[in-house]
Amino acid sequence: MTSPERLKFSITKKTRHEERYPHILSLSLPYHEKEYKQQIVSLVAELRYLQITIMKTLIQYQEMKYYFITFCLLLVSLLPIEAQTIRQIEVSFPILKGKMKLQGVVSQVAEAPQQSPILVLVTPPEASDRDYVGFFKALSDSLNRKGYTTFRYDNRSYSDTLQGNQPHEGRYTMYDAADDLHDALAFLKSDERFASHPVGIIGHSEGGSVAIIEASRNTEVKQLLLLATMGMKGEQVYYEQIMSRLTPFLKWLSYSEINLLRYLVYRKARILASEPRDNQAIKDLEKEIAEIYQRNPSFFNSSFGVQTQQEFVKSQTELFKNDARLLAFIRYNPKKYLQSIRCPIFIAYAKNDNLINYLEHQKGIECALLENQHFNFFSIAIDGANHSFEDQEGYLPLYVSVHKKEPKRLRFLKILS
Repeated sequence: MTSPERLKFSITKKTRHEERYPHILSLSLPYHEKEYKQQIVSLVAELRYLQITIMKTLIQYQEMKYYFITFCLLLVSLLPIEAQTIRQIEVSFPILKGKMKLQGVVSQVAEAPQQSPILVLVTPPEASDRDYVGFFKALSDSLNRKGYTTFRYDNRSYSDTLQGNQPHEGRYTMYDAADDLHDALAFLKSDERFASHPVGIIGHSEGGSVAIIEASRNTEVKQLLLLATMGMKGEQVYYEQIMSRLTPFLKWLSYSEINLLRYLVYRKARILASEPRDNQAIKDLEKEIAEIYQRNPSFFNSSFGVQTQQEFVKSQTELFKNDARLLAFIRYNPKKYLQSIRCPIFIAYAKNDNLINYLEHQKGIECALLENQHFNFFSIAIDGANHSFEDQEGYLPLYVSVHKKEPKRLRFLKILS
């Protein structure tokens, strides 16, 4: 009798991730032992399922480490935390070397662990209270329910208005806001109630730029979350936003007139960005605009409602003379500050953003980080949300999946409930 034939069952590598874990299982059995064949097949199937489950668990563990699970759980948490009592602690802290105080609130879960992070929510420099038109109030409430402590405060421009002073709308820049944020972090470290907690920053829109500036110079910042944040040079953003506003009117112009208008906006942004001295920048701008006006006086007179070159030059430069915030915005370059940040960064954009081209800004931040070999970041774009991360029904999308290979899942928190 010839030797029995043998069957060989193998579990082979199927995916790129599985190649990291080369497991091969081979079983041999006599062909004539048919009563055991089905049992062996079932056993192999069960072993394969067990093996794949173990490998997926290992892969998820590795990738979750890479994408700093702490931040992913910040907005998400696949395992919900039971609702707990939230303490609202009213606080104040000095800015401008003690010349002024800002009011804020620390929202903390009762008996929060000492190592749980305090997440500081940062608004843009425009006058805004701690709730930021309800956005930060909703976000804070959601984070509190997940077990996180948050700190939000009335910014300087808003606080000045409350005190009956002239608001800082034009004079309060992102750099002023970064100084105030620095004082806020110093306050947390000096208060024994919060000193043991690591600190993270959440910044939205221009508030994200404020967070980037502070994180670049403060090693106490352990986590950074950027929501719809500028990832391009300010002069580029200014050009795009101005041209976007002019788009409805361009259909009445010839191609040469459209391009002349584009050149005007481009040169304004370029001159203001390249000259750090405000007075000199305005002088250079006035000279350049006068030269551009001479190219087609009748077009500019009719389009801008002016009669003379002097009136046109004034209309194009007056705004910048009293708006330090806009000048700082135009001169801002995120790459300059991102290269100094080493903490984990979570980056989120909204695909229906009506103020910025989210793809360009997302790519700008990602490339700046990669250029400096900063790999500890995670970047997403959320479907169906606008610049304020609301959908059409007034919901706030919260990202709830930590695995980049799986479909993104959204949990919605109703803002007005």
